[in-house]
Amino acid sequence: MPSTTSPSPSPSPPPQAPIPLTPGPRASRLHDVYEKSLASALNTISYPAFSSCFPTVASKAPEALKAVHGQMVSRLRQFAIDEFEMILRERKVVERLNGLEGVIESARRRKARGVDADADAAGGDGGVAPHTLPAPSILAAHLTPIYTTQQSQLNAKLQTTQSQNAILAEEIRKQREEIEKLVRGVEVVVEDLDRANGVLEREVDGLGREALEAEGVLREV
Repeated sequence: MPSTTSPSPSPSPPPQAPIPLTPGPRASRLHDVYEKSLASALNTISYPAFSSCFPTVASKAPEALKAVHGQMVSRLRQFAIDEFEMILRERKVVERLNGLEGVIESARRRKARGVDADADAAGGDGGVAPHTLPAPSILAAHLTPIYTTQQSQLNAKLQTTQSQNAILAEEIRKQREEIEKLVRGVEVVVEDLDRANGVLEREVDGLGREALEAEGVLREV
């Protein structure tokens, strides 16, 4: 009786090792550059510059204005960081930069192996290498397509960053409008308090005069 056992399928190739999402040197450098750029941008919104736009409130309610300034800067910073992290996740920037690290390291190893092979071939064939191309040309041939791809990705990232900067500028404009409304409200309250103080002073003066008149009448009696 013929065997009905089918041949076992060939084993599938092992899956590729996942690229670690821990930021590598280039991804860490990108974070550092962004943090420094963001800090530099937010430093331009200093309290002296901010308070100069609202001199009345700065002179009469400086603590309230400082609180508003601190909240605005904090909200802008958090908004910018959240948007940046979202871009990194959506475009897999860390994963791709880590992949670039691996490609460059692999190219370096291949270059080192190629140099060793050329030295062995030169020693065995009377100094004639198997190819005439120098190592930099071979390395460039391997890395140019990778650099081209990365350049395209960086251009896309730059366009996205410019778009996010436009969104941030719009957010700053809205925040300024809210602050101006708040300042106008504070100025109205300050004016009302000034008027109330004036009325109160007149009332106190009137009561003082009446008290003096009453005291004079009592003395005459």
